[in-house]
Parts: sequence; C-alpha cells; structure tokens
Amino acid sequence: MRGMNSESVDCIATDPPYNAKRLFNAPLGSRAAEQRFDDRWHWDEVTDEWYDLIATDHPAIKEIIEAAAVIEGGRVDRNTGKISTGRVRNSIAAYLAWMAPRIVEMHRLLKPTGVLFLQCNWEADSYLRLLLDAVFGRDKLINEIAWKSHPSKGLAKRRLPRNHGTILAYGKTMKWKWRPSHEPYDLKRLQQRYTKDEIARLPPEDQKTLRQYDQFDGLRRYRRDNLQNPNRNRPNLTYEFLGVTRVWRWTKERMEAAHAAGRIIQTRPGNVPDYKRYLDEQPGRPRDDVWLDVMQPESSDSEWTTRKPIALYQRLIQCATDEGDVVLDPFCGCATTLVAAEHLEHKREWVGIDIDPVAETETEKRLYETAGLDGYAAPVTVRKSIRRTDIPSIPDGRTRQALWARQGRRCANPYCDSENLRAVDMHLDHRIPRVRGGNDDVMNRIALCGNCNTRKGKKAWGQFLDEERSGQPHPAVKGPP
Repeated sequence: MRGMNSESVDCIATDPPYNAKRLFNAPLGSRAAEQRFDDRWHWDEVTDEWYDLIATDHPAIKEIIEAAAVIEGGRVDRNTGKISTGRVRNSIAAYLAWMAPRIVEMHRLLKPTGVLFLQCNWEADSYLRLLLDAVFGRDKLINEIAWKSHPSKGLAKRRLPRNHGTILAYGKTMKWKWRPSHEPYDLKRLQQRYTKDEIARLPPEDQKTLRQYDQFDGLRRYRRDNLQNPNRNRPNLTYEFLGVTRVWRWTKERMEAAHAAGRIIQTRPGNVPDYKRYLDEQPGRPRDDVWLDVMQPESSDSEWTTRKPIALYQRLIQCATDEGDVVLDPFCGCATTLVAAEHLEHKREWVGIDIDPVAETETEKRLYETAGLDGYAAPVTVRKSIRRTDIPSIPDGRTRQALWARQGRRCANPYCDSENLRAVDMHLDHRIPRVRGGNDDVMNRIALCGNCNTRKGKKAWGQFLDEERSGQPHPAVKGPP
C-alpha cells in the first residue's frame, strides 16, 4: 500500500486477520516471515510495525494501543515508552499495533468519496472500531453491519453460539459515495397491498420484475395512493384538478403530466383522484444493517470455509461504487473481493495485495475458474513491488537545505546535542526505511548528523528514538512501576 498513490481507490473491502486463533501469514519483518502461523499475536512479532510512525505521529492510536496492553495485563514503561505484554500469547495490543499502520495507509489511499469495509468478529471488533475512529473520525462511521455467517451449530453450554460476523463501514470524508440497497418484498404482504391489476403494456425486457414476484400473467399489479397533501396551509398547491379542489401533493403541472401518462385514476366524475403506483417500479424493501441471507458456503473443505461469500462482497461493493470504480483488498487471500468485483454486471476495476506467495496462484486460479476469465491472455497483472508516482521529485540538495532550515540547523534527533550544523554536513535519511516501503516524500525525510545517521542505520524512526530515549538519564519515578 505504501507504494500506491494517494486517493487512488474508490472502495476498500477487506477481511484481515482479526486475532481469531487461525492460520494466516506472518507479517513482513517478523521472525516468522514467509511462514504460516497461528493467529495469536505477541508483541515481539510486530515491534517494527508499531515503530513505523505510529508512536511518533499518531498519539490517539498510541493511547488506544497502550490502553489495550494495560487491559490485558501488560504495562507501559514510563521512562522508555516501551510496551510489554508479558507472557500474553494472544495480545490484542500487538494485533492493533500491527493493524494501525495498515489502516493509516488505507485512509490515505481512499478518494474523498471513498468507503472502507473492514471485516472483523467478536474478538477484535470493539478494539478495531476505536482504531478506525482515531484514523477516520467517529463521525465517519457509516454502519456496523452484522451478517449471519453460518446456520445454527447447536447449543453452547456457557454462552450463546457465536454466529455472526461484523463489517465496519467508514467514509473517508462526509461526502462518501453511497447507493441505497434493497431486498425483495414479502410476497404475502404485497398481495395484501397491491390488489388492483390491469393488462400489462411492457416490452418483454421490462417484464422480468413482474416474473420476480410470480405474478406475470399478462397483468400488471398496482395500488392506489392518496394524492392529497396532509399540510392544509399550502396555497401554491391548492387548485382544481379533474373537477375537485383540494390541497394536492404535487404542482398542477406535475399532476397534469401524470394524468397524461395514465398514472391518475378517477373512478367517476367528482371523486377524488388517486395515483396509480405499480409494483414492478418499486425497488424493494430498504435493506437494514442486519443481513441473514449471505451465509458461508457449505463445504467439508476447511480451507474453503474460510472464504467469505461472494454475494456478501458484491453487496458491499455495490453499496459504495459505480461502474468502473477501483476496489482494493489489501488482504486479498483467496480473492473473494476480486471475484466479487469481476462478477458484477457493471464491472469494477480491482487491486489485490497479499503477503502469501500462494495467494498469487490461488487468485489467478480462482479468477480463471470462478470469474470467467479463462481464455483471456494474461488477464491479471502481477507486480512484486511498486513505487508512488504522485510525489514530486525534489533534488537531494534542495531537500537537505529545506530540512536543515526546518530543523533549526540541528540534527533531527531531539536527543542529539549538536548545534549550528552546516547544511552540507547533514545526512538525508527516511523515517520509514525504503526496505519497508518508505518513499522519498519530503514528509518521510529527515536530516541527521553523521553520528546519528550511522547509529540509526535501517531502523524505523520510532524505534531509533525509543533507543535514544532509553539511554537518557531519567528522574526517579514515585509509586509502582
């Protein structure tokens, strides 16, 4: 994600690891890199991720992770700022530290109208919501969607069966894109409301909605709606229409247009006319935030059951995108989001990222077999690394001069006692190392004296500062550590 341009995707729909004691791939930089590992998080696995700017640039995130560490019995060293989770093997604080820089990058990649859909479950949903609030803002929460993931599995002895997943939806700004979603009406209730019918005069291609409700027999069902305005103090809507004077819902011009189109019905002269509302024109019942119709696929294959339903991700994508929009899944795994985007009638562009080398093969295989791309010449472009192209190229000399002035002619290390350095003596470095995806953006560059530059090496900036701080003398601390 660090190699992708800012504001380059319209929607992110993803299913990351969420502290669920399942097999996933180890994060880059961890001791278990390129290996399979149990989804139980330990602080040592994600230290590098925590140091990548989070501790220095995002104080709200830092406090959330520290609070999580304390809740699970860990501690925060008052002198060094180091977090210790002790022997906690399934550390939620470590998990949040691993997720934090990725959520920050997701926020950067979304367009102003973009939407993030983040899948989670009961182990981590409340913690992830705090993390998302800190990055996106509490007012950007669109929905917390609950979907039933499996049929009932029997009675649990000490609790109710855990049987749903949670999807947190956040907008990049208050101008997020949203397309209302509907579900089919209940046929029995419809038959009680739409009691009138007439001979259908629809072309064949428009008759599919009628067949959807098992009612197409050459007739078109409708009901009569009241055209009178409940607000009696509307002089501009008070007029005579078809010999009846009332306060109407619409202007006279709109009423006459509806009458000309055959949408006004008057049973006999002098009766109050009604509006003819056809069933096949109704989009359906507005869908709420509890989804019971997109369960996991049934299969005896344990690997298959870890896949989320394609219908679930198609619904998410349709809620927040239009045809041709770009959808990203930075934890694409077995390619469910990508297949969902490809399967839509009005296709979306898509990008998938995954650390597992097996994911590349699995993604291509599933796109060929499930998304109907078999037979296309190289339909999927695979890139092992990318670099941003939206960052202006500034010569090192100008960057060094700007940083030298911004830092007050001092080394960027606040624990360094150097003063009045010459610009030519400053060494350029990266806060996020290039080996970890850091770019040449001026906000990612720092100027160090030669001594500090040597000691920092390829360490992330936060890690280096913590080590420098730990070597400083500290005042005595009263009370328990």
